[in-house]
Amino acid sequence: MTDTAGVLGLDWQRDIRYPVVYKVTTGWRIAMVALALFFAGAGVVIAFTASQRSLEASGVLLLGTFVLIPLALAVYCVNYALGASLTLERDAIAVCKPFVDRRLTRAQIRGRRVVQARNANYKQVVPIDGSPLMIDATSFGLDDRFQAWFNALPDLDQVAREETLAEVANDPTLGSNPQERLARLQKAQQLGKAIAFAPLLVLMWVMIIPQPYGLAIACAALLPWVAAVLVWLKPGLFKLDGKQGDVRPNVAGLLVTPPLALALRALLDVDMVDVGTLFLWGALASLPLWLAVVWAPRTEAVRGRRWVLPMLMLPFMLAYGAGLLAITDMMLDAARPQVIPATVTGKDVSRGKSTTYYVHLARWSAAIDKNRIAVPRAYYEAVEPGDTVCVRLHPGRFGLRWVQLGGCG
Repeated sequence: MTDTAGVLGLDWQRDIRYPVVYKVTTGWRIAMVALALFFAGAGVVIAFTASQRSLEASGVLLLGTFVLIPLALAVYCVNYALGASLTLERDAIAVCKPFVDRRLTRAQIRGRRVVQARNANYKQVVPIDGSPLMIDATSFGLDDRFQAWFNALPDLDQVAREETLAEVANDPTLGSNPQERLARLQKAQQLGKAIAFAPLLVLMWVMIIPQPYGLAIACAALLPWVAAVLVWLKPGLFKLDGKQGDVRPNVAGLLVTPPLALALRALLDVDMVDVGTLFLWGALASLPLWLAVVWAPRTEAVRGRRWVLPMLMLPFMLAYGAGLLAITDMMLDAARPQVIPATVTGKDVSRGKSTTYYVHLARWSAAIDKNRIAVPRAYYEAVEPGDTVCVRLHPGRFGLRWVQLGGCG
């Protein structure tokens, strides 16, 4: 339902008997209680397993944290299932759930928003002052009465769309008349839809089948700069941040996924020795891109919070610089490596979202403490403790040393 008319009648306020109290639905209560039992069981299992071992004081403290977290989540789930509620009044709304007990009158409400997520939409009641009130529509089983009350609030998304359309139509840098400017906006929106898929495609390319290797890495390295260039060349048509409902394409996604792809590829392909130096020079390598984000043109709506996006982007910029530097240091390294014999002392496998195979070596260098080296699965299965292998210590194109493990032939 999107409109009030035809649902409860034109005089829908008179058709609703206030207050309307919504509780957590039966299905959600069962799900939350089941989740609580799972968390509680996990906490008990962790506590029981650890009690079989002797721990130092620091270990006991860490264990207590790991036990309390699932138990606290279990308590939260039970409290939510049994005590959460949403109450509608003629001129107010109140939400009560763990850690949240808020009541907003109509006079305190600026309007409504619908937040678009990948798999769902989330309703918000936005106050004049303070943070938005998020509405758990599914767990409360909200019906047409709530929808009618919610739709009667000013639509802040529509207001933002109209405001940004007016900004584009009145921007003299985009054309000689409003029609020409809006036509350029339409082309920018089409381009924005096309490049929105680029980060995911590059991530899959780099992580699953990175061939041709150099081209895959180059695309991941260039995409963040595409975002910066678009915003700098066409600040009236593209944005990195902005108010919700802005009709201009947001290209900030190009700054997030490609750096992660580079960092993950570097972790898989490069066994770096000089890790500290890598992060130092990686931070410097990412500085031009980060400064391009910091000083990118902004609209008046977000100019007052210019530093919010750059600070959020800092981890991704570091991943970009360090990942790209590690990979290029390896790819461009044509120097002859130093070959050092070593003895295999053990093996282990790290399993998670990906599986990594490690070979443990006896100390092979007085200056380098790196005796656990990632290897391909075939090599992991081919060597056994006691075998003699050779560590190849590469100097790196930029002086960042990295190692490979293999036979001594």
